[in-house]
Amino acid sequence: MQWFPKTKLGKVNLALLAVLIGLIGCFFVLLNNNQTGQNLAGAVQKISDEPAKKKKQDANKVVVTSEKSPFKEISYTTEQSSSDKYTLMYPTTGIPDVDKAIQKKIYNKRDKYIKSDAKKLVLSIKSTTSGKKITFIVKQKELQQNQSVVTSAQTFTYNRGTKKLRTIQDVIKTDTRLNRLSKEARTKLQQKNTALNISAKKIEQLTAPTWKNFETFALDGTNLKVYYQPHTFADKLTAVTIPLSNLDKKYDVPVFSLNTHGKKYVALTFDDGPHKTVTPRILKTLKKHNAKATFYMLGNSANAAPAIAKSVVQQGHEIGNHSYGHENLSKMTATQALSNIERSNALIKKATGVEPLTIRPPYGARNHGLEQQLSQPTVLWSVDTLDWKTRNAAATLQVVKQKLHPGAIILMHDIHSTTADALDSILTYLDNKGYTCVTISQLEGKAQP
Repeated sequence: MQWFPKTKLGKVNLALLAVLIGLIGCFFVLLNNNQTGQNLAGAVQKISDEPAKKKKQDANKVVVTSEKSPFKEISYTTEQSSSDKYTLMYPTTGIPDVDKAIQKKIYNKRDKYIKSDAKKLVLSIKSTTSGKKITFIVKQKELQQNQSVVTSAQTFTYNRGTKKLRTIQDVIKTDTRLNRLSKEARTKLQQKNTALNISAKKIEQLTAPTWKNFETFALDGTNLKVYYQPHTFADKLTAVTIPLSNLDKKYDVPVFSLNTHGKKYVALTFDDGPHKTVTPRILKTLKKHNAKATFYMLGNSANAAPAIAKSVVQQGHEIGNHSYGHENLSKMTATQALSNIERSNALIKKATGVEPLTIRPPYGARNHGLEQQLSQPTVLWSVDTLDWKTRNAAATLQVVKQKLHPGAIILMHDIHSTTADALDSILTYLDNKGYTCVTISQLEGKAQP
């Protein structure tokens, strides 16, 4: 053993080196044991976490299934969540862009539901066809906290030829047909408004000729169905059905009077105003009898007396357009007549804050080209009191007594003081006979299809 030290100092150094090596060895053993303990503790923690994590995943699990639809290459996908209490059903076409657009709208509905306090959401599918177009109507029923159910809808119109979703603008195409659609929808909504639970102004807003107002639609080959969401009529989903052939009608059928099926409704109408002294008198008398009327204003008159024009609306009466300055629209080109009416519409809206719902052409002289372009229906009359001719209160009352009938549209003028003189007697007579005075839109709403 040549390497072993012979001196005392060498032996001491060797001993110290041995001790040092031993200490280093113990340190690594302890370090390794500590890491092993930590790893073991982590493993135990992981094992203990797994059931909780799995339980959480199971609670949020959404079951997705697919079934065949009545249409080739199209399936119906169902997503069901037990924790969030929703069932979603929607079409899948296999076209990525189309399916992504559909899912986006479906998931928007789902997300709004989850953030709400509603208790349950169920989406179901109904479909209609028109040539190569399929409309999928996804009805959405939400159970509320008070146990009521609110039904709404989304629609998706898919063209199997082009493999694209179609919008209302793709279907209607022209502003002229959009205006016609607006007229038809307005009449249909008025017919549904039998309880008068929505205002004429609301109907105007719902049926104004904008593409957005008609984006929730369905096609069945011969008809176009427009859906109005809950709160149009209470919490019910409302829809109106319009024959596609009506969108290409050449002329309006003017409103003279309407069938109220024996109920005693009548519409009082006043032309040519507003007048600075006569119109306020008429408003005062209408208020006394709690009666509503329709005022066919001239654009230049509304512009000259804006405060009075506005007071008509503020007291709950309806506004119509009677041209800019009482011009004969039938002697104009369609373009000239359109310019006249649009100018009057703008002035009346500026004065009153609302746009006229209907048009009464001066002298009853119609311009068919104009009517094809406008979304406002033409309204004439069934009882002409001739107040403009006789200028006699007693004579005006006598005509009303002779020609009155349920559904009558009575023509008068709020520019003659003798008409204001006659109005109290006319309203007293109507009251005694059991008649109720309503606006043109309300009266139209009383009609049956």
